Amino acid sequence: MPSRARIALRLLGRRTPPAAALAAALGLLAGGTALAAPPNPSANIPLGPLPPACRSAPRGAVCENAAIAALDSARARMGLGPYRLPSGFVSLAPGRQWLVLANLDRLAYSLRPIPGLSRRLDTVARQGAQEGRDPDSLLLTLHGAGSYGFTSNWAGGQANGLYAYYGWMYDDGYGSPNVDCTTPTAAGCWGHRRDILAFPSGGVLTMGAAVVRSRASYALTIVDTPTAVWPYGYTWAQAQAHGAGRSAAPLRRG
Repeated sequence: MPSRARIALRLLGRRTPPAAALAAALGLLAGGTALAAPPNPSANIPLGPLPPACRSAPRGAVCENAAIAALDSARARMGLGPYRLPSGFVSLAPGRQWLVLANLDRLAYSLRPIPGLSRRLDTVARQGAQEGRDPDSLLLTLHGAGSYGFTSNWAGGQANGLYAYYGWMYDDGYGSPNVDCTTPTAAGCWGHRRDILAFPSGGVLTMGAAVVRSRASYALTIVDTPTAVWPYGYTWAQAQAHGAGRSAAPLRRG
């Protein structure tokens, strides 16, 4: 189940100098001081065997609920409470599930949430998923965004979108399916996790997501623009209205 991650910067115009935009993506203050980065797991947290139902009905309730249980277990290993999911979460499209999970993870580490998914960026992500790669090169050709930064993830072979997200967040270090983590000190180790938790400050965040089920191919991107550029097809506010994050447990500190 290979996976790739990419964090990058694209400058189109004059608004954001390269150092400032890249600092925003990597979590640096203007003066160069590093912000407290969200921690990575001390080691990979492998999934273990999937339920037999995942073979016959990977998007069925049994398989999806098993993935949620695995996500909650991994989150507990990080000292966090379970994901507070909206009603009907299992029936949401994978991209909408990713927006909810990503924002719950971002908020757990006091990062700003992503306001929503854009159909424009979904289209970009779909091209990446169809080609079995990060949509990063496609993101370099965005129009109308001014200067912007972006991250992108790809994964292949997972049973459903929740298991793809699990791998990006909790099984992404050395010895995992992350093909960018070839040595214990490789820069790509935990790159997918960093992508999802990138851009602690800056302009307006937008997510794009896509799944090509026939290829079990998954792609996600997060773009940071100075101002709102694309209308949202699904929003974090909608997820909250259905219970996302309600009574969420605060970050535990040792």
